Amino acid sequence: MKKMKNLMKKLSISSLLVYAFALSASVASADPSEGWGYENPPDNVPDDIEAAVMNITNYILGFIAIIATLVIIWGGVQYLTAGGNEDAVASAKKTISYGIIGMVVAGLAYAMVIVVTQILTA
Repeated sequence: MKKMKNLMKKLSISSLLVYAFALSASVASADPSEGWGYENPPDNVPDDIEAAVMNITNYILGFIAIIATLVIIWGGVQYLTAGGNEDAVASAKKTISYGIIGMVVAGLAYAMVIVVTQILTA
């Protein structure tokens, strides 16, 4: 059990580092002459608060969905390698259910953000 927690911790940290590296690479490659305050802002800069909130939400919930998918996959690997051990099977089922719960929570959070931004911008 401790090995799984250490593996999940390492997987989460490495995922965050990869995400941070990808985000910093895209920011570093941006052309500073096309920023806000110039005549032709880039196409991906949101014009209103609703678009900005949705952009941030999409990044965060996409990351959560990736983590939840990896948790489900890890639970499947645990289930396949349990070898009939009832404790290992129960742990694998619990891991899979946590991943599914994470997916459901991410979906509900996305729906909630859409509803709140629609109410606030109406």
